[in-house]
Amino acid sequence: MNTKTTRAAIVFLLAVVCTLSVGISQGKTATLTGHLIDQMCGGGVKDAAKAAEHTKECALMDHCASSGFGIFANGKYIKFDVEGSKKAKALVEKTKKDKDIVVVAEGTLSGDTLAVASLKER
Repeated sequence: MNTKTTRAAIVFLLAVVCTLSVGISQGKTATLTGHLIDQMCGGGVKDAAKAAEHTKECALMDHCASSGFGIFANGKYIKFDVEGSKKAKALVEKTKKDKDIVVVAEGTLSGDTLAVASLKER
């Protein structure tokens, strides 16, 4: 291979790697239905029955609410981004339920975090 061919191959490979990394970091669109729980309590939840027991009172306690919110869906806990947590707190403040707060969250899932586009109580 000559120098020109080698440089062209390197540029091509770098372009492919950059394109792949951008695609991976963007995440995928997701719609999740599950129990709304603050992050302080949500990490320890292992099943839907336990998630249903989480109370509004607990979620609105300063140390719990300030940890952010997320959803227990499909057998695991998914954290919300900062904006999603704000939406979740507002929803919890308005709900008439004391526990078993089930929501539908739509957004972009990247790893274990959902960037929430919309959130509504079911």
